[in-house]
Amino acid sequence: MTPEADDAFAQQLQELRREYLADSPKRVAELRELGARLAGGDSTALADCRQAFHRLAGSGGSYGFPLVSERSREGEQLLQRLASAGSDLTPDDISAIAACIAGVAGAFSQAVEAFRAPGGAKDD
Repeated sequence: MTPEADDAFAQQLQELRREYLADSPKRVAELRELGARLAGGDSTALADCRQAFHRLAGSGGSYGFPLVSERSREGEQLLQRLASAGSDLTPDDISAIAACIAGVAGAFSQAVEAFRAPGGAKDD
């Protein structure tokens, strides 16, 4: 690639990353809504919540935000274990799910701050 092509590619990648982060409040709101459904006793939300974590686990890394992926994967694995157990969710389970959602929200917040920092576009 030429230096100009490298610059254009880097700019396109930065724009995609910016758009991804701009949509992060919607993604976190979806997780919170699913968590609220689970807390309210809606066991059908378990699969939807696991799938939402799964999507973020993949997309976070694809967009260069590994902490988003890591926190999302933790939530996905928790939901998978809970689904495999096949029992009703306990208050401790609901708290653990809420903690995972908070972890994803925090990872997005860190990514946004790092992205906005001068010269910073990393998610450490």
